[in-house]
Amino acid sequence: MASDTLILFARGLLARLALWPALRIAVHQNWGGPQSAQKQRWFAGVIIDEFEASLPTASASLTTFDSHQSAPMHPTHALPEPDTEYIETMLLQIMDDEFEVALEDGSAFDVARDVVRLWNDVKEGKDGYVKDLEMQADRMKGKMPQYEVDAGSASDWEDSDGDNEDESGSDSENFGKEVVPQLLDHAEVPDIDEDGFTTVKRRGGR
Repeated sequence: MASDTLILFARGLLARLALWPALRIAVHQNWGGPQSAQKQRWFAGVIIDEFEASLPTASASLTTFDSHQSAPMHPTHALPEPDTEYIETMLLQIMDDEFEVALEDGSAFDVARDVVRLWNDVKEGKDGYVKDLEMQADRMKGKMPQYEVDAGSASDWEDSDGDNEDESGSDSENFGKEVVPQLLDHAEVPDIDEDGFTTVKRRGGR
């Protein structure tokens, strides 16, 4: 059933977004304003609606997470499924529009690729990837994003709950360990250091 597919997809997508370091930092720092956490769920709803519109019998949206959007963009007819490039563009645009963050680290492509993979899996009724993502998201709960705000040498960031953990395992276990570039003051120009880390530029606050 389409509803089962969408519910499974929503679970996996929410988990994958929760593992995206750039979004986690933006939400944690309230760069989207006091409603940043709600915007994260709305973010997921917008993406789900795009995929829902590609189903043969798309109808009423099952993905209304808040008042930003109450129905799929194309509720009456099926459209081509969004591809990785389309989703990457959407991710970048929403991060810029809603959180005033200009991403240049390539992480949006990684998330988009995983979202498309997730959709292909759930359409076939597979829930293994969803469970992997949810497991990783659960592990990240309570861990605060660590990062530096300066234009000096690039540095990695990691989540910290008071302990320095060094986990290893499957690819899905590495989602929380993506390298997040530095977050610069608004006036700084994005840079690439000798190690190849690109920057995330925070535009001026609202």
